Order: sequence, then C-alpha cells, then structure tokens
Amino acid sequence: MFKRISLTLKMLLITMIVGIFAWSFLDPIQSRTIKNVFHHQLSAKLAEDANKNLMLFDRYVQIFRQNVRLIVLQKQFYDYVREANKKEWALDPDGQGHIKSYSYYTEFPRASSAQNSRDRLKAYLYYMESPQWLQDISVLRSYPSFSYALLTDGRGRVREIYKNIAEAPPPSLLEPAHLLQQLRHNQSLLTDIGGVLYLVTAESLYSPDRKPLATLLLAAPVDNKFLSESQDKDNIVAFAGGDSRGIFASNRGDLLPAGTPLESLKDRYLYSGKSFYNYGASGLKMEIITLIPREPYELLSKSILGKERGNRIITALLLILSFSLIMIWITKRIQKLTGRVLDFSEKSLNVRKKYSSPEGDELKVLDECFRTLTGEIAASHESLRSQAETLQKERDRAQNYLDIAGTIILTLNSEGRVTLINRKGSSLLGYREEEIVGKDWFDNFIPERMRHEIREVFGKIMSGEGGFPAYYENPVLAGAGGERLVAWHNTALKDEGGRITGILSSGEDITEHKQLERSLIGIEERERRRIGQDLHDGLGQLLTGIAFQVRGLGRKLEKNYFADAESAAEISVLVDDAKKQVSRISKGLYPVEMDREGLMTALEELAVYTRKAFEIPCDFVCREPVSILNKTAVLQLYRIAQEAVTNAVKHGRPGRVEISLSGARGKILMTVKDDGTGIPGVSGRITGGMGLKIMGYRANLINAMLDIRQDTGGGTTVTCIFSDTGEEPEQER
Repeated sequence: MFKRISLTLKMLLITMIVGIFAWSFLDPIQSRTIKNVFHHQLSAKLAEDANKNLMLFDRYVQIFRQNVRLIVLQKQFYDYVREANKKEWALDPDGQGHIKSYSYYTEFPRASSAQNSRDRLKAYLYYMESPQWLQDISVLRSYPSFSYALLTDGRGRVREIYKNIAEAPPPSLLEPAHLLQQLRHNQSLLTDIGGVLYLVTAESLYSPDRKPLATLLLAAPVDNKFLSESQDKDNIVAFAGGDSRGIFASNRGDLLPAGTPLESLKDRYLYSGKSFYNYGASGLKMEIITLIPREPYELLSKSILGKERGNRIITALLLILSFSLIMIWITKRIQKLTGRVLDFSEKSLNVRKKYSSPEGDELKVLDECFRTLTGEIAASHESLRSQAETLQKERDRAQNYLDIAGTIILTLNSEGRVTLINRKGSSLLGYREEEIVGKDWFDNFIPERMRHEIREVFGKIMSGEGGFPAYYENPVLAGAGGERLVAWHNTALKDEGGRITGILSSGEDITEHKQLERSLIGIEERERRRIGQDLHDGLGQLLTGIAFQVRGLGRKLEKNYFADAESAAEISVLVDDAKKQVSRISKGLYPVEMDREGLMTALEELAVYTRKAFEIPCDFVCREPVSILNKTAVLQLYRIAQEAVTNAVKHGRPGRVEISLSGARGKILMTVKDDGTGIPGVSGRITGGMGLKIMGYRANLINAMLDIRQDTGGGTTVTCIFSDTGEEPEQER
C-alpha cells in the first residue's frame, strides 16, 4: 500500500510526523529561551533604571547642598551672624523667637572633671516662622524643602533653630559636634538619627582672618515625601538597607510601607538595586531599589510567547507548503526523466516493456526503468565492443593504405587544424603523426611569409566566398628548418546539409621538379642571352661590314655611270633592314637590364615593338615608377608579358592591347589585356597549350600568382601578382 503512494504524499507525511515530534521537543526549549531572554532584557532595563534613579537622587542631594550655600552667601545672613557674635549670641535679640530649655550632657575634650560630672542646662532660640537670616524664604521655594535649619556659633554650639514641621528636632541634631566632624569630609551626610534616616548638609561662614563665625546645618528626614520629590512619578523606587534589607522609604508608600523586607516582595515584584556609599561614614548599607509589578510582566511575557508561537506555526506551515511545491516540481522532473528514459529505450535500444507499477512512487518507477535500461545496455555492450574491434581493424587497414601511398594525405577541419595525416606527410614534415594531429596547419607548417595569403584563401573556401582551388602549390616547413614545395590536389569535405566542414588534400613534393624547371628556364635564358649576344656581336657586325662595302660599291658604280648602281643602293637598304631585324631579335632574346627599374623600360619597348611589328595599337601604362629588388623576377615578369602579348596577337585578333604595371606595399601587379576574341581553351585558371603552361612555370619560379581569364565583354586578361621580398631563387644566388 505504501509503495503505491506518490513521492510527494510520502514526503509530506514524513515531514508532518517529523515536524510534530520536533515541535513537541523544541517548543518548550524555545519558549524557555525566549522567556529567559525577555527576563534578561527586563533585568538589564531595571539595572539601567536603578542607575538612573540613583543619579536623580544624587542630583536632588546636590540641590539640597546648593540650598545651604545659597543661604550662607546671602548678605543678611552675614550681617546677622556678625551682629550676633558682637552680642555674644544674646537670646531673642529682636523679640521674634521662642526660648525653650533642654537638659543634656555634652562631652568636651578639654573640659574639667567638674564639668563632666554635672548636667548643664542649655537654652535654644526657636523660630516657627522664617528668621532674619532666612528673610528671602521665597528664594528657597525653588529648591528642595528641608525640615530643620540649625545655626551654630563658631565653636559648634547650636544657638538658633528654625523648623518647617511641628515635631521638635531629635536630640542628636542638637549635639552636632560629631556631625560637623563627619561633614568636614563630605558635603552631605546620610545618618540614622533615632531610627530615622536623615540627610544632613552644612556650610560654615568664616571671618576675613579665616576664623569660623557660624555654621548652618539643614536636615531633612529621608521619608516617602523626600523620595517622591527626588524621583520620577512613573517608577516605583524605594530605599532599602540594613541586614534584613528592609525598606526605609518609598515613593509609593501605599504599595511599599516602611519596614517591609525585600524578600517578601519577590512574588509580587521584579526589582534591581544599586548600592551607594558616598554620603558619609555612618556605616549604613544603603540601596536604591527600582521595582516593577510581576503581573504585567507575566502578561507581557505570555503575550510575547503567544505571538512567537503563532509566528512559528505560520513559518512551519509556509515551510511545509514550500516543501510541497518543491516536491511537486521534483516529481514532475522525475516523471519527465522517466519519460525520456522510456523514449530512449524504445527509439534507441528498441526496448518495449510494460512496467509493473506505472503509477505510485515516481522514484520506484524510474528505478525500474533504469534497471531495464542498464540491462539492455549491458546486453548490447558485447555487440558494441565487437563492432568497435571490427571498426578498429578497418581503420588500421585504411591507415595502412594511406601509409603506403606515395603522396601526402592531409585533412583539415574548418578551423584549419590537422585531423589526419599519413606516414608520407609525417616524414616530409619531420614529426610523428601524434605530434601533428590537432595543431594549426598554417601557424606550424606554413612559412611565415605565406601564412596570411594562404589562410585568407582557406577562409574564403570555408565561407563559400571564393572558388575552390582543385590544384594549388605552396611551400611547407619541413624538418630541420627547411622548406619543401608541395603541389596539392584538393577536394571539399561536406556535411549532410552540404556545408563545407574541411578539406581533403593529396600532396606531392615537387621541390626537385621545380628546381629542375628553374634550372631549365635558367639554361634557356642563358642560351637566349648567348644567341642574342652572338647575333648582335657576330651577325650584326658582319651585316654592318657588308652594308659599308655595298654602299662603297654603289658609289663607285654611280661614279662610273654603271646601270647597276641603283641595284647596289637597294642591296644596301636591304642590308640595313637585316641589321635592324637582327637588333630586334637580339633585344627580344635578352631585353632587360638587370636593375630595379629595367622592367618599365623593357615593357615600354615591347609595346613599341608590337605596334611596329604587328601594326596593332599597344600601350604601356605605369602611373608611378615601380622598383623591383628581385632581379630574377624582372626577367620572368617580362617573359610572361611577352608571351601574353604574343598569344593575344596570334590567337585573339585584338583591336588593341594594353600592358599595365603598378606596385604598392611590396606587391607588384602586372596585367596584359586585349579586346580580341580570346585565347581558345582558356576559362579561369591556367590551361591550354605549352605557351600558357610556360607562363605558369615562370610565375611559380618567382612564387607569383598568375590568373588568365576571358572577359565577359570579349578579350583576355592576364594578371600576375608578385610579392617583392628581394630574395633570389636558390639556383640564381
């Protein structure tokens, strides 16, 4: 049953089961973590508020201290104290006070034993309203209030008392010697007086000679009112201290009555305290406590946990939904892959099989398909191996045929890289077959001077722009840095669509053959030169002598009035014509002076000779001087032009012949064009009789390109392009 469930449904069930177990285990942990983090943040906030509340209390105490200084610095206070000292602090000098007596015991270090042994009666002057030294009481309203103001004389004895409350000051305040001693080191003092925490601050007034005249003490109980005035109303703040850490005062007395132990507040409040010891040496261990009720905190914590749990549930649902969509996409991909496997099995391997479970778990179906496919592949592996062995044998046999061939067999792909070469080609190039196959033919095996030209021809062949050269000659780089001239017979390799994918060529090393041709042409030129020189130096001189004697004979006959004098003159004219004819033949056999610009002169004379000999208009066009460094090329280019003009005159019946010569960037272009009927047997490349083939040999001798074509409008154009590098053929050097 489970096997027939789809992969998507299986993964969803597994995901939900794993998710439930994970939720039951992780949710309590995460809830505790969130609660602890919230509690930690809240504790940090409480500590921060405690610091803030301590700062507020410090600022309030400092204002209380400023209150004392403000009173002492008033002029009326100074005047009053000065007058009181003059009168030795007479009781009720202005009639405003109320005199009371107290019985107390005071210890003086220098007092006599008689003084220490008896009680002394002391009277104080009380003020229920502002005394003279507190005349500007309105000024004090802007400062924190105080409960008692005590004015002592220069010896520290209390003389006058002003109180803001009905209660009388504690007796300890009436004996301020120990307080004044502590206040010498502290501006303000927190002290326990009669079980009540008091804040006491004092300021002394000195005479010009730095003798104390009086001291003013301000005292206020640190009670709920005092704490409410020093703190913000939004916070719950309390003073706690002592061994039991009980509450002294609070700004919320209704919630935190004095004497409540902090330990009893743990169930209702969260709190944080800040200790301070900077208000005297009273030995009190004081803390300022900041509290917040637990109930709002618990409600807020539950609210946050609820929201977080809701977010986690939504996230889990979104993850399950996303996982479902991903599994659906994966299932579709698996189904497509299964279909492709089945299609491949049927079309490529001819395997048709019905599967036991076409529906259900897609992975199971795919697994069954792959098992069947791998079985068929394994079954056909042996057959493929046998066929591969047969093909290898056939390839070896074909390679043997190629290796025993007497010509070079070469194939190039569309990029110009060698894909096949036989043993003959490897031997000619001087490398092993594996060192040649895969390399760029033009960059590695064609001389640098010819690479651009031959690669350009190859590129046009691959793109189909130029005609395919069935026969082509070019040099190749042989072993040990030498060059060999190879004549190639080419055919195009095409794919099923008829596009050219490469070239198959068979090549023959014609280096020795071409050297023999060059030697024969050289011998021919030397014979022409020798015959021309013999005609010029031998027969020409002989005819000159005959012409001289015939003219002398004619003068004698004419002087003696013989009738044959006229015949002698005709003979002299014929001899002169024969002499000119010999000169022309001599120049035709060897016409060109071996200098850089000799070709222009020779072609000009050829045009003149053609006009006179054949009575056909013949022009030589050369717009700029052409200089050729290769002396052999000068002679061979002339012979090509001479043969082209002769063929045009003899076979084309032209009305006009034009010889042109130009040069640019080391390229020499020579053309011979006529407007006749054309040369029979010529259509495109060099074909026809022996004269045309000799023109081709001469072009190959100087590595020039020769093209002979019939024009569409009639006539023939012979074009020869020569790259002038200044190098002579080897047999001429």
